[in-house]
Order: sequence, then structure tokens, then C-alpha cells
Amino acid sequence: MPRAKQGCWQYVTSQGKFGTAGSERWTCNLCGYKGTGGADRIKAHLARFGGIGVGPCSKPMPEKMKEELLEWVAAREMRRGVRASTETHSSAQSSIPPGHSSHASQGEFPSAPLVEDLETEEVAHASEQQQKRPRESQSIATGRGSLHASSIRASLQKQGKQEATQGIMRLFIKCGLSFNVVRTPAWKEAMKMVSRLGVEWEGPSYEELRGSELRRTKEIVQKQLEPMAETWKKYGCTLMCDGWTDIRKRNVYNILVHCCKGTMFLRAIDASTPGLSITGEYIFGHIRQAVLEIGVQNVVQVITDNGSNCVSMGRMLEQEFPSIVWTPCEAHSIDLLIEDVGKVPWIHEIFSTCQRVVTLFTKRPKLLSIFRSYSDLELLRPAKTRFAYMCIVMERLLRVRQSLMQTVVSQEWLAWSGHTCSKAESVRITCLSDSFWREVEALVGVMQPLYSMLRIVDMEGSTIGLVYEYMDRVWESLARCTSISSDRLDEIRSIWRDRWGWFHRPIHGMAHILHPLWRTERQMLDHELDSAWTSYIGRLYPDDIDMRLTLEDQLLLFRNYGGSFGKDTAMLRSSQLSPVSWWEKYGLSAPELRSVAIRVLSQDCSASPCERNWSTWALFHTKKRNRLSTAQLERLVYCHCNLRLLERGGHTADVRQVNIDHIDIEKVHEMPTIPLEELDLYSMLYQELTEPQHPTRSQRRTRSRAVAFAGASTSSAPHGREDEDEDEDEPDEDEFSSDTESDSDD
Repeated sequence: MPRAKQGCWQYVTSQGKFGTAGSERWTCNLCGYKGTGGADRIKAHLARFGGIGVGPCSKPMPEKMKEELLEWVAAREMRRGVRASTETHSSAQSSIPPGHSSHASQGEFPSAPLVEDLETEEVAHASEQQQKRPRESQSIATGRGSLHASSIRASLQKQGKQEATQGIMRLFIKCGLSFNVVRTPAWKEAMKMVSRLGVEWEGPSYEELRGSELRRTKEIVQKQLEPMAETWKKYGCTLMCDGWTDIRKRNVYNILVHCCKGTMFLRAIDASTPGLSITGEYIFGHIRQAVLEIGVQNVVQVITDNGSNCVSMGRMLEQEFPSIVWTPCEAHSIDLLIEDVGKVPWIHEIFSTCQRVVTLFTKRPKLLSIFRSYSDLELLRPAKTRFAYMCIVMERLLRVRQSLMQTVVSQEWLAWSGHTCSKAESVRITCLSDSFWREVEALVGVMQPLYSMLRIVDMEGSTIGLVYEYMDRVWESLARCTSISSDRLDEIRSIWRDRWGWFHRPIHGMAHILHPLWRTERQMLDHELDSAWTSYIGRLYPDDIDMRLTLEDQLLLFRNYGGSFGKDTAMLRSSQLSPVSWWEKYGLSAPELRSVAIRVLSQDCSASPCERNWSTWALFHTKKRNRLSTAQLERLVYCHCNLRLLERGGHTADVRQVNIDHIDIEKVHEMPTIPLEELDLYSMLYQELTEPQHPTRSQRRTRSRAVAFAGASTSSAPHGREDEDEDEDEPDEDEFSSDTESDSDD
């Protein structure tokens, strides 16, 4: 029975033998070195062990065989040391005259130590005399260990230090640490303590981390991302571009590459050159370079915001690359739609009232402290640049409605020195007004489908197949709405129609046609979808009419459930599998249409990953760390974003698709209810505040009961610190003089 080959053969490729009985030729899979011989020579090559007729490997020692190779080196050195000691001992004995004693006979002759006993110092170079000695004498040329063993141990130490440096580099990148940390005494003390566990090491220097190590890390990450770039040939990819202004008011543009496997940071564009104008031609130049770098055949679409320069860039892009479409960011477009709705006069009035309520509480610490004693939820006041800012504010106000009512009727409110000013009285009346809350609740119900649609398109993954369908559902939801009058509803629907007609593209209709869940008779009779199909296929194959006819035949097969599309499992899985996975499994009957469907349905519909990427820039570019150049920032952001992508699986990850089973765009989260008895008391207080006549004894008794009820419902609010801005919190005398008189009547 032939003897099984050792494990080291898996790291080389056999090239045959010299003749029938000659030595076997092989090529190293790690470094490409070509050598001859058996397992010992392969081990010597991998372990960088010299002296047996083979060159060292230029790559690190394989982790799986490191222990085995070290044992082999130790055994080899031990045999070499014993042989050299024996030969030297014999020559020394023959040179001693008769009658003289020998130290060797007393066991005092130095012998070569084992590899485990060698020191960690590296022997740089041997002298010319040592190089001329026989190999056996070189192995014991030093008093502490052999030259080969010391070199191997030093090489392993160097490799270990390099790996440790890379680990530290990744720590600094992932956590956003400043490179100045390595200059602090605390860092040096920590490195000393770590060195006590093994080899003494001070850690990488500041210059190494911010210079050579950062560039080396970027090169390593680039190589690790190469398998992901290979998936673009099958799934296609989307280029995303968005601009940002940092703390130093420098314009920076990010370019990201999205695929259904993940979003990769490609590069950043420094647009801060004095006198530079960010025109459509300027952006197109950089987008064109990225398209050519990735491959025109791999890019399906380019997504940017809705700026006029980006619109101009889109026209130039589609003119030069007809197969690539420019798509405005859906998240940004729907946010603009919500903003347009917010500009309608009656909606603007409701939201302005909500803003006044939130502003009064959030700008006065004492009032906020009183409110917090009655509520577990905070009042939200996000930045106005936040998507759907209006929806977020109103939805949270509805949730804390009862707490606001309890606050404005509490003893703490009446004890606050500014409760009689006009702003406070207006907010108090608003919080007790039942009609105001009904209007807010109705408006939240109308805006909920648009807000849900914004949340859908803001997800990262293959979402382009959902845009057309769910925008239709938004329209149907508005048509069914009964909480507001038909005139007001027509205003909102008109805004929806104008915005949707502007930002949707033929690729959205194409994705809707190819989505297995939306195959209906209604879809087949939709002229807009048919026009989208004709337009998009004409861009893909402008001169190939045979291919267009083939795709139309295969589309008919898909719609009529023919071939593999008619399997019972295919029809069942159309509602269970995500569209890209469904086409990969059941689209074999229509190979050309399958390829188009996978490429289209794999794309995203918004540039939200670019928006989220700016938080990574803010992680490194802070007020205390704002001297970093744009090139240095780009390296840090590139490594940070793409390392996070690789940690999530990179090219080996599953296709990112949205599960629509739990999506209901009309569902409004359940709001807390208020007992009817309590609502009646608040209504009485509202009438008392809005009616100009003197309160009767019964009304005063009702007000006392309401105040006592609100105060007993929860514990008293702790007294917060006094308001910092006296001019803002203390009302003018003219503002509440009349209020003081009416209060004295009570």
C-alpha cells in the first residue's frame, strides 16, 4: 500500500518528476517558488530553514502547520547540533598530546542547545570567517544558539510584531482613536505591562500608525474586498454619491458602491479647492472615472440627491452610458414630498402649534423637569434636517398627550413664575384643547403611509422592487382616508402626484414587473408599466432587436406561469422567498430574463448609505481632531467602513432583501388612552380658560377638583434649577398684567 503524503503537500502544486524515478518538482502555492524534492524540502521552504538545498518562502508560515513546522525545525537543529558536537569533539581529542587531560572527557565541552532554549535576539550578519566555515561549525557559531535557529526565531518574532501592529492599527480605526494616544505615558506603561507576558516591545510609534501602517491596512482591505467586486458581474452594482461639509467648511463628496451583498466605500472627493464650482460637469468627471474603474457592464444605476447639478450630471451620464440610469434618491424625494405637504396652510398651522408646545418645554429646564415627573417618554425635538421631522414631532406629542395635560394643570405649573405669560397661557390652552388633538391625530393618520414609505426606502438592501407598488398603496390609502375633508385630501393627493411624476424612473417600473409578488392582471393592463419596460429594455439593447424579442417571450412565460415558473413550489415560494433568491432558483426557464431580473432587483433605491457614512467622518473629524487632511481622513474612513463590511461577511453574506410580510404602511402605533372622566375635567378647564366671563363658584370648584386629580395621579415634580435665561423665562409686565388681575379674582 503506498504511503500517504504528509500535510505539507497541500501548500504546493506538483509539477511531475524528472523522468520515471527522478525528484519530484513542485511550486509553492503561497509565494510561487519552484523547487524539487520531498516533504523535508517543502517543510524547510515553508519554515524558512536553510542548508538543505531549498530557498525560503517569502510568505508567513501557515497557521495550520506552524506547530508541526516548529517541531520539525527543532528536531532538525537538534540532530545538526549533536552531529556537529560529535565531530568537533573527535577532532579535539585527536589533537591532544598523550598524557594531557581533556575537558571533553569531563563533560565540559559546549554542546549546541535545542531550539526551545534559544534566545530571542536576532543575529544580523555572520563575519566572513564564519561564512567560510563548514555548515556544521556554523550551527554552533554562537555561544547562545545556532545561527539558523536564532534567525528563525527572530523571523517569527518579527512576524508576530507585525501582526500585533496590524491589530493595534485596526483598534485605532474601528474605535476612532487619535494616533496621539501612543505618545501618552499611559500607553507606554500599558505596553510595558503587556511585554511582561513575553517579548519586550514598546508598540508601534505614532509615525508608523499614521503613515506606513495606515497605508498598509488600506492595501490589505483592498485585497480582501476583491471577492466582493467579483459579485458585481452577476448582481450588478449601484454607484452612490453625496456631498458633505466638515467642521472646517470643506466640501467633500463620497462615492460608494452598493451591491445586494453590502455597500463598499470607494473614495472621497476633496472639493474644497478655492474657487472651485461644484457643477454637473465636475461631478460627472468623478462619476465617469468610477464607472470606468468598476466596469460599465457592472454598473446598473447611479443615485444622487436632487440638486440641479446632480440632475445635469444625470443627463450627461445617460448620454454617454445608455445602459446606466440616473435615479434621484427616493428617501430624499419622499422627504421633499412630506415637506411640500407641510407647506399647505392648514397643515402648517397645526405643525407650528406643535412646535410652540415643544419649544416651550424644551427651552425651560424647570418646565421640562415638571413634565418629566409625569412622563417616562421625552419630548422629541430633532434637527430640522432630519427626514420626516414633522411626523416625528407630532407622533411623539400624541404619545405624551396625557402627561402634557397633567403638567399644565399641576400645582408645580401654577407655582412656576412664568405660567401667566402669553406664551405659557397659549400652550396651556393648546394642551387642554380636544379639537387640537383631534386634528393632530387625523394628520398623523394621513401622513403615516408616507412616513412608512420613507422608512422602507431608507433601508439598506434590495428595495427597488418595492417602490412602485408601495407608492401605489400610498395613493390608495389617501383615497380611503375619512379623517379629513375631501378638499384637504385633494391638496395632499395633488402634491403626491406631482412629486411621484418627477422622481420615478423606468427602472422602478421594470423592477415592479419582474417582482414575483406583483404578477397580476392589473399589472399586465398598466400602460405606464408597459412603457417603462419598453424604455428600459431599449436602453439595455438598443441595436439588438432579437434579444428584445427573446426577453418579451420570456416575460410572457413568466407572467403565464410557464416552465419552471409554474412549479407548485415556485408559486408558493413567490410570497416566501425574496425576489433575487427566487429568480436564482426558479428562473432557469428564462435565462436571459433571469439575468436582467437579478441585476435589476438587486439594487437599492436611495443614497441613504452615503448619509449614514457621514457619521463615520464625524467620528474621526472632531473639534479636537480637525487638522487631519482630506486624504488622511479618506484612508481612515475607507478602512473603518470596509472593515465593518468585511466583519459582517462581505461577499460571503446573504443577499440583503427586505421582508415585506410585516410591512403595513397604514398601521399607526397604538396610542395611550385617557380615561373619559379625566378628559371631561380637562374639557371643563379648557372652557374656563377660553371663556372671558367670571368663573362661577361651581366652575372654581370644578377647577380645584381637576387640579387635585392631576396632582394626585402622580407624585409631585422635583423643583429643578432656575432657568438660565431670565429674559426668555420671565415674562414682561405687559404680558401678564391682565392675567394677574383675573387670577386675583379667583
